[in-house]
Amino acid sequence: LALPLKVGTVGGTLKLNPAAALGLRIAGAASSSELARLMAAVGLAQNFAALRALTTVGIQRGHMTLHARSVATAAGVPDEQFDDVVAGMLASGEVKAWKARELLASAPAYHVAGADAAAKVILIGEHAVVYGRHALALPIPRAMKASATDNDVAWLEVPAWGIQEGVTEDSHLGRTVSLIARELGIGDRPFRLSVTSKVPAGMGLGASAAFAVCVARALAEKFGIATDDRRINEIAFECEKLAHDTPSGIDNTMATYATPLLYRRGAEGGQQALELSETPPLLVAFGHRRGSTRVQVGAVRTLRDETPGEVDAIFDRIDGLSRRAATALADGDYRLTGRLMNLCQGYLNAIGVSTPELERMVAVARRAGAAGAKLTGGGGGGSIVALCPDRRDEVRRALESAGFGTIAL
Repeated sequence: LALPLKVGTVGGTLKLNPAAALGLRIAGAASSSELARLMAAVGLAQNFAALRALTTVGIQRGHMTLHARSVATAAGVPDEQFDDVVAGMLASGEVKAWKARELLASAPAYHVAGADAAAKVILIGEHAVVYGRHALALPIPRAMKASATDNDVAWLEVPAWGIQEGVTEDSHLGRTVSLIARELGIGDRPFRLSVTSKVPAGMGLGASAAFAVCVARALAEKFGIATDDRRINEIAFECEKLAHDTPSGIDNTMATYATPLLYRRGAEGGQQALELSETPPLLVAFGHRRGSTRVQVGAVRTLRDETPGEVDAIFDRIDGLSRRAATALADGDYRLTGRLMNLCQGYLNAIGVSTPELERMVAVARRAGAAGAKLTGGGGGGSIVALCPDRRDEVRRALESAGFGTIAL
């Protein structure tokens, strides 16, 4: 890329302009040629981002969402009400500081009905659990919350995911909400759903199941429909079929009950709750490539059809790791649990669901002191989970310095 642009890293201008000097230090460029390459790369990245926005949600929606978040920050909106206030400004069309303060002041009336749900991390057992083996999973508590209010039409907002749309059959989340409404017997009664999420979508953390659970709870509360966790779990499982085709049931179970589980699909007494003396020192990291559980499950199914004996043998070994890790975790033996997680990562790589980015995150976490690190969820992109006794802060800094997002449990 050739541009008539003078680029410099030395000279009097840098000494006179502290912002320029700070920017250069942040960029870490050691020479003018390196800085020029970085500037060209940033320009191209911006162009690709603009093209992506134009062909998906549109420039205006993304711009207004970002602007609304900036306004909410400037208005001093606290974290626990931040996404709700942003959603309220976008819905009203008044993305102004006075509107943010007005929504904040009326927050108790703003929430007519609300409910939360857990996301999840699988420590050991991905893919094997689809074929009747055990999986060891822990919740990410209160990862998602939905509130339902009156509205003229069925409307859905998930500010963290850039979603603001009518509930129709044209989108996956719209189909999910419509299915929940049918299961609850709501019919065509309108509502406005506002969903806040602490976890990204498509990163193997059970976001689709958490969405279904919190929405089902919010709508049931809003319309006075008597229900219980068993029924919510059933509805969420039906929603998971929309997302993953042949779900194991572990995501909706974790989203509903939010308790550590040794889980086995379709078995009598297949859900064994674990009594843990403390929340294990876990760290989730997610990269830049989303994974599709549906695609990965299909790829593993094809591999198993071609080499059934070999793949089933791997699943049996993963099953043994899950059961042993459940005991080690309950005993507080994090070193052994970490070693078992590392072994599981090797098996998951062998069946083809890991990626170079996931392997890089795993390597960064282990080098920084994690006792164990592996992908979590369907793979093909998404997230890893690291067990970090006494080293969680160091592991988190290492992963974030490498450019990855993190969530501490």
